[in-house]
Amino acid sequence: YWPGIDESIAQLVRTCTDCASVAKTSNKTTLQSWPLPEKPWQRVHIDFAGPVDGWFYLILVDAFRKWPEVVPTKRITTAATLAILQGIFARFGMPETLVSDNGRQLVSEEFERYCDSNGILHLKTPPFHPQSNGLAERFVDTFKRTLKKITAGGEALAQAIDTFLLCYRSTPCRSAPEGKTPAEVLLGRPLRTSLDLLKPPTPFHKIENSKQEKQFNQQHGAKARHYQPKDRVWAKVYKNNDWSWQPGQVLERVGRVIYNVWLPTKQNLIRSHCNQMKQRCESDDDAAAKPSQSVQIPLDILLESWDWEHSRSQLKQLLMRPHRSLR
Repeated sequence: YWPGIDESIAQLVRTCTDCASVAKTSNKTTLQSWPLPEKPWQRVHIDFAGPVDGWFYLILVDAFRKWPEVVPTKRITTAATLAILQGIFARFGMPETLVSDNGRQLVSEEFERYCDSNGILHLKTPPFHPQSNGLAERFVDTFKRTLKKITAGGEALAQAIDTFLLCYRSTPCRSAPEGKTPAEVLLGRPLRTSLDLLKPPTPFHKIENSKQEKQFNQQHGAKARHYQPKDRVWAKVYKNNDWSWQPGQVLERVGRVIYNVWLPTKQNLIRSHCNQMKQRCESDDDAAAKPSQSVQIPLDILLESWDWEHSRSQLKQLLMRPHRSLR
């Protein structure tokens, strides 16, 4: 008879080194999630993905707005990592807390000095426990899988990354504030994508532009000027840091205030704003030179320089059109 024999056996097993070395992993402890950030850039998570076709990718995700940054790099040294982070922080500012794994480049003395000098609390997750940096790890997994899908269709790697970031940043996120897209939380507005082409444009912008134009014209005493094809003008020609007036001839109006102008003396075609032109009075010399200058404009230059859709016969008719004076 052995009182307490069960407890004695259990104690023997608990203290047995051989038994402990082959025992199963104990049950997981209760989940301890990261505290919810209260503002953008309060805590960011970083990790490296790759190599993919010889490239590594530094992944950075903001815990508050879920805004991702993906930067390709050939090197993952401490110096290269700090250079990438400095570029990101130059756009968005220094984070309060930075979470990473225990990569050599992230636990070096140089990296720690950088964090200390900029007031960044650097938290390192336990080795071989990626769950502690789950935000970055999940994004890395999403990034890799999506990249394979996009590049499988023949799209270049750099373009695939841009496509992925545009889609990710413009997709509503349930864990973001009010379920908004990362772009709305960061920029205060949704990103314009190809889906916006399905919506008809609003006339509001046209009304506002009309008000601004009227106000500008009143303040500066601006008056409308219009030119017709074959009108003779002086056009500003710029060279280096200087400009000069050169005689020209209007060929075509390509915008509200933009014209294609042929310069006979330069044998060149330029595109000029209305403010870069003024009326040229026709003199006797001009009248004498009119036939040779207007008809013999090299059509090859017009066709090749501006990629016009006009045929040679149409261009010739345009150049031979009777002169119409300004009204």
